[in-house]
Amino acid sequence: MTKKILTCFLASLSISFVSCTSSSDPNYAWLMSLVAGATPVEAPSGPTDFGIDINDETAPVDFVFDTTRTITVNVQVIDPVAPVNGSMVQVTVPSAVPGAPSNKSVFKAYTNPSGEVTGSFTVDGDTKTVHLTVEAYGKFYEADISIATVSKVDRRISISFTATGQQIIDSDGDGVQDFEDVFPNDPTRVSSIRVPAEDYYTTSYEDLFPKQGDADFNDYVIRSYFEEDLNKFGEVVRVRGYFTHVAKGAGYNHTLRFGLPGASVASYSLLRYAADGTTLEENLSGTPTSIADLEILGNSSTTISKSNASRTDTVFIKGKTAKLEVILSEPISKLALGPAPYDTFIRVVNTGKDIHAAGRYFDAEGKDIYRDASGFPWVLLVPGNFQWPYEATDIRNSYPTFKTWYESLGTTNSDWFRTPNTSDVFPATP
Repeated sequence: MTKKILTCFLASLSISFVSCTSSSDPNYAWLMSLVAGATPVEAPSGPTDFGIDINDETAPVDFVFDTTRTITVNVQVIDPVAPVNGSMVQVTVPSAVPGAPSNKSVFKAYTNPSGEVTGSFTVDGDTKTVHLTVEAYGKFYEADISIATVSKVDRRISISFTATGQQIIDSDGDGVQDFEDVFPNDPTRVSSIRVPAEDYYTTSYEDLFPKQGDADFNDYVIRSYFEEDLNKFGEVVRVRGYFTHVAKGAGYNHTLRFGLPGASVASYSLLRYAADGTTLEENLSGTPTSIADLEILGNSSTTISKSNASRTDTVFIKGKTAKLEVILSEPISKLALGPAPYDTFIRVVNTGKDIHAAGRYFDAEGKDIYRDASGFPWVLLVPGNFQWPYEATDIRNSYPTFKTWYESLGTTNSDWFRTPNTSDVFPATP
């Protein structure tokens, strides 16, 4: 076990054991928490400890029928002497699940020698506020940020105190003390982010590409969520994906495919399970240098027992599940990797056509290949338990505010997917 040096603050008003008047003094509690193995206690912070320059940006984003938003982050921390190396920067969102921890992390990184972190986080499209926490030498700057119109969180944080040395336990020598490190014995990663922060995404496909479909978005439907393991600087070093087939309202058959554009890959492992979610059917692995077209689930005629899309269906029965882990050979920034679900697409067995989300592939004239002549996509991604339309029922009828949402280019009715006409959608349960 090695020990690394972590700086701890000496504010203009020096704090020492002598100045702590009793064990009830908050300064005393914080100083005692620095002892190895002790429970961390937030350091007292005064109103003049932090100066903030806010340069958050708003910018129009191309509307591609997104029900999520990806926001970039740039935060710099400096003290009176120099930039602060190793300062924690975290963004959280409130939990919507009763009994769950009150906040869910969507971004976490530690400043580099220039005192900066850069990256991005993804939230549901109707999320209006996130919480920013910055730690410097044991003190905390915290702020709620309205992101209704924000495309980039850009802040320069100046602290009024400098530091001296304090020993910490850092078993893997990555510069992050063990009690903050999710992987204290692995120097390549320090934290893990779940995407979405809670529940899962529902991805619904129309399968007649390049022809227009009937807009019921139930031809092939999956639920998925992802985990990104990050290094100290918030770069992605591993990706895990969890996929479940939940509907097949089509006569065509399909396979589910997956790609990580731009990522250098060391290896992957893929487990395929029966519809009970526990019986392992296949254990696959490989060592490609990249992943652009990995088959996650096989022919859809074998991966689900019923359509879950007919008005005569009264019981929701899930299909088969797959779990994927990809270990990268080189860290990649979240900005370069792009948001989950990355490039999760289907191949239509009957036509040989691949169907991707809009906003990824363009022809020589710059036209989005996966938007039809009217601008409509073949893929929709929706947070949580989306109840897809019944067979041959247009989503514009099943969801009364869907049309208003896309005609406004996403500026109104961003929660359209939460208010269906219940008589026109399949009663899928979580």
